Amino acid sequence: MNKNFFLALLCLTFTFHNNTAAQCISGNCISGTGTYVYPSGAKYSGQFSASQINGIGTLWMKSGDTYTGQWSNNYKEGNGIFKFANGDIYKGSFVHSKFEGLGIMTYNMGGSYKGEWLKNLPHGKGVYTYANGEKYEGLLTEGVRQGFGKYYYEDRSVYDGQWKDNLRDGQGTMVYADGKKNSGTWKEDKLSGNNEQTLAATTDGGSRTKIRWNSPTNSNIASSNQEANGSNQDSNKPAVLKNCNDAVCNNENGVYIFKDGSKYVGPFKNGNPYGKGIVYYANGDRYEGEWDDIAPQGQGMMYFTSGRVYAAIWDHGRPVKQLDQRLALPTSKTTPDQNDEVKIWSVVVGVARYDHMPVLKYADDDAYQIYAFLKSPEGGAIPDSQIKILIDEDATRNNIINAIQEQFGKADENDVVMLYYSGHGVNGAFLPIDFDGYNNKLYHDEVNELMASSHAKHKLCLIDACYAGNMSDANAVKADFSASLNNYYSILNHEKGGTAFILSCKNREVSLEDSGLRQGIFSHYLIRGLKGDADRDRNKVVTVQELYDFISTQVKAYTGNVQNPLIEGNYNPNMPVATIRDK
Repeated sequence: MNKNFFLALLCLTFTFHNNTAAQCISGNCISGTGTYVYPSGAKYSGQFSASQINGIGTLWMKSGDTYTGQWSNNYKEGNGIFKFANGDIYKGSFVHSKFEGLGIMTYNMGGSYKGEWLKNLPHGKGVYTYANGEKYEGLLTEGVRQGFGKYYYEDRSVYDGQWKDNLRDGQGTMVYADGKKNSGTWKEDKLSGNNEQTLAATTDGGSRTKIRWNSPTNSNIASSNQEANGSNQDSNKPAVLKNCNDAVCNNENGVYIFKDGSKYVGPFKNGNPYGKGIVYYANGDRYEGEWDDIAPQGQGMMYFTSGRVYAAIWDHGRPVKQLDQRLALPTSKTTPDQNDEVKIWSVVVGVARYDHMPVLKYADDDAYQIYAFLKSPEGGAIPDSQIKILIDEDATRNNIINAIQEQFGKADENDVVMLYYSGHGVNGAFLPIDFDGYNNKLYHDEVNELMASSHAKHKLCLIDACYAGNMSDANAVKADFSASLNNYYSILNHEKGGTAFILSCKNREVSLEDSGLRQGIFSHYLIRGLKGDADRDRNKVVTVQELYDFISTQVKAYTGNVQNPLIEGNYNPNMPVATIRDK
């Protein structure tokens, strides 16, 4: 992508009726719908008010570019589609006639960008898919890879780490197609202490990418290509797959380009693509799995440009059975910490930066706020040894399970356990950071099993995820707030136990985030309720029933009944979940 190309975009504004060469050729060009021709030869057809473009309309520019979408006071403002004369197309948000907000640019020469924009340039979180099938997911500054990101190379190797000026720079890990890894500190695209070399090249769209060749001490990529081709080439020379458009490929690996620009890389049989291969679709999607001639056939995974991943059994290109894989829960070796003292044990999980799902904006922040609450006097002033927080890359399936087993396994019959999860969910499961579209789901019944295995008296599970509804310095703080804390722990000790699941939404509903609140809507009202807004009887203690009633009322009202929280389980409605500091 050429930065100067975007900077050259004009913010078109118009003044009506001041030039006699300009004219309204049909309709009402003052306050209504009409068509207006400008001295430059540009033509606008759409809505007007107060002699300015306001509403919905289309502008045909003399350059051949067109824009269709929302307008405000002669500026492109809101959502629209900008089609360039060269065939490039932008669909998304506009601010003051500039690409700004969320949008998708599809390039005529192949490839696309989907993500955040600022002043006509990719800026923030986004996904680049290049014409050669390579992909970058991560942070950008003015169209340049800058910050943390993951790059998928054409040879199936992957770099995950820091970038600077489009080069690998900082902490990162390179995983090659054969499974070998190089981790450490990178500087200007080279790993410190390693002579891996790079050659800068310009791909379609103008952005710089890296095409690697292999030095004598780093030949693993060439080796993996040789294995794919069944040859024994010099390990210092990269293997080249056969072009199966120019020659017939039979019982060998090759590359075939379809008429629409999609590309198949993999084995061939009797001149046709056949077996386990990869297809890079012209729209940026990718399929990895079994293939028969022109379509997915057998087991495979589809990686969509939206970030969604779908694993299925395919029959002539149609998914006939979604695949799933479940791992057995490991056996816990943790024994309860037996004593008469009431303790609260907690695990807090927040996942926002997914690799194979759309990125969430606030799930990690919500988790940090819950953690801060639990450390506060109102949340029980829980010491560090009794709380475990897992954010993004730490929130793998195994880490979540191990944390629950370790923390909740320490609870005895006097204690309280509390699990909070914020992240993506699918029907029947939560999605840890290492979910790849097929592996590593954390199923609802597994969470139920983990909760049930704890000896704790009170059990509370707080879930902010889509489809959640099908589940059935501490000493100083205590000194400052000792009376209220003692009352809180005393009530925990005397109230009847039970297990409560407060869930952000019903089955088949989605759990919403809100940019105005800058939180998940459920988590926003959860935290407000815990901090005292849910204390309906003003007795300085928030019970689980009071908390749910507050969350349910507020979330339903805020979302217009689109999102409906639930409470489930065999629970005591008077179980305290927070205490309130005297003003």
